[in-house]
Amino acid sequence: MPEDFVIERKILKKYCGKSKNPVIPDGVKKIGKSAFENAKIDTVIIPETVKEIAEDAFSGSMIKKITIPKSVEKIGKGAFSLCLELRSVTILGNIKEIDGWIFCACKKLEEVDIPDDMPRGSGIFSGACKVKNVELLPTETEIAPLAFNGCWGLRDITIPYGVKKIGYGAFGCCESLRKVILPESVTEIGKKAFADCIRLRTVVIPKNIESIGHNAFSNCESLGARTAAKIEKINGSICIYDEWD
Repeated sequence: MPEDFVIERKILKKYCGKSKNPVIPDGVKKIGKSAFENAKIDTVIIPETVKEIAEDAFSGSMIKKITIPKSVEKIGKGAFSLCLELRSVTILGNIKEIDGWIFCACKKLEEVDIPDDMPRGSGIFSGACKVKNVELLPTETEIAPLAFNGCWGLRDITIPYGVKKIGYGAFGCCESLRKVILPESVTEIGKKAFADCIRLRTVVIPKNIESIGHNAFSNCESLGARTAAKIEKINGSICIYDEWD
């Protein structure tokens, strides 16, 4: 119902209805900051007129499933953060700008269908515990800081050639991650990049690596203390190519 929404100048300012499956009216161009924050909804239908989802738009809501239409070009910081019931996300394309922490702490998020060319922000899936598989863009040059930190269910990660830097804590606390193969393009591994990956058993490091940050592989118990120590000593002009299993 139109009266369930506060809309000003085609910006949806607030949802104040009681339906668990609201339908946003046609003509809305932007879902404003905190518009659905803490809302008790299961899903929402977003019209093709919407071009932007603002910061914290659905933060803390009970939403379970979301489909973002092709018309949306920008998603703001933390737009779906702390959505503890969110299980499925489908983004149909055309995202040109995305801020960090979009799906941060979505602990039940498991089904993720996003475009190959969608940019990734810092901490985009941080704390999304049930995400199991991630494919990164062939055009990405950096894995953003904390991008997948705390993705406990993440088992497989394909890092494409072209990535040069693994950011701070990017894969920290990925407790199910077992194998990491870094392409020859990677020259820098940030601090705590793979810290606390307790099941990580195999690491392949390219020979042209230039630096590995402090505690990049700390508490990787399955590597063993000697292996982790050996990796931590690699820096500057010391370059090796090796695999530990």
